[in-house]
Amino acid sequence: MKKRVGTAAAGIVKRNAIMIILLVMMAFFQIRNPNFLSMSNVITIFRQGACTGILAVGLGIVLVVGGIDLSIGALVSMTSVILGCLTVEQGWPVWAASLLCIVLTTALGLLSGTSIFLTSMPPLIATLGMSNIVQGIAYLAHGGLPVYGIPDSIRELGQGAIGIIPKSVIVWFIMLALGWFLLEKTKLGRNIYAVGSNEEAARLSGIHTFQIKTFCYSICGFFAGIAGVVMTGRLNSGQTTAGGTLYIDALTACVIGGISMSGGEGKLPKTIIGVVIMTALSNGMIAIGLNSYVQLAVKGSLMIAAVGFDSYQRLKKTGKA
Repeated sequence: MKKRVGTAAAGIVKRNAIMIILLVMMAFFQIRNPNFLSMSNVITIFRQGACTGILAVGLGIVLVVGGIDLSIGALVSMTSVILGCLTVEQGWPVWAASLLCIVLTTALGLLSGTSIFLTSMPPLIATLGMSNIVQGIAYLAHGGLPVYGIPDSIRELGQGAIGIIPKSVIVWFIMLALGWFLLEKTKLGRNIYAVGSNEEAARLSGIHTFQIKTFCYSICGFFAGIAGVVMTGRLNSGQTTAGGTLYIDALTACVIGGISMSGGEGKLPKTIIGVVIMTALSNGMIAIGLNSYVQLAVKGSLMIAAVGFDSYQRLKKTGKA
């Protein structure tokens, strides 16, 4: 009887491990800083996590198809600088400049996906190389200097709110709904899961794996462009470092949210929990006075732990652990 109760308790803990981690973390930061769970700070956490959340949608789709994209942070930086240059220095309308940036990031995502498929290059290497290229473009676009004087409409998107709900969070949830609908309610989504589960079997069943994989990298670039526009508004400037280490936060959020790095598994809505954990962690560490280097080390450790646990679970399923 005791053994059965213990097994049931262990099962409950395993199923709700993410929520338990979130609750313990929030309790810790609340004890250290009584204002941590105030309404204003909770809204701030969601506002700070909006760009990471948008990126997690695109990256989640790529992970489901069995790939990975490390260029998303650099795409955010490039979007921020080019958007600033076009609107401030060239006088472009905000909508036209934003559209051009999003088309550009989508095209670069397509280029990454195409190069991976045609050359069988490891996605890690291809997207890391693309990240360096794109980051170089971001620096060259304005000599590595910030672009100030961003139009109010962009700033409002990143910093404004409708009632108490930040506009950036609204954009995040719209993008999340779009990604969820794509994966869960369309034939294309079913094909993405099929390719991620077993690419060769999917190919033999008549699925055009090239088109599926390149589409996923393209849509990831699209979401990176959206995140770049939102981040520019949040920073109220075009910054060559706007993307920073967002790819770490987005990747960790996806894995914490249950999207397997082996492909074919995971649900996008669960990335919300992962994003909140990553953002609340950053917010809490700042609140208790930890410097940026410690924060980076903690985030890196969490990413290793999350990916390591995902890999271990995969080994258990195959009977190798």
